[in-house]
Amino acid sequence: MERVEDVTLFRDGRGWGVLLALRAGELRRYRYTSEAQARFFAAVLALGPQVLPGGGEVVAKARAPRRRRTGEDTAPAQGGETARTTPA
Repeated sequence: MERVEDVTLFRDGRGWGVLLALRAGELRRYRYTSEAQARFFAAVLALGPQVLPGGGEVVAKARAPRRRRTGEDTAPAQGGETARTTPA
């Protein structure tokens, strides 16, 4: 089951649509021909259905968090080895 975090209704040059943000970090975009259809599906998706409709364009997926390297992470330790610190 995919959990819905946010539902946004939008209009652009191509028509009406719904942007759906999932808690897993994925963004999906659904396009509709009329404002009424887009509003209806935005309301349905806001209820958090167990199964999402097919045909949605995946806009972005969640990425694994990147580790930030700082000067102390790469400072040589005694004996010429590289010291690694793990975040608390």
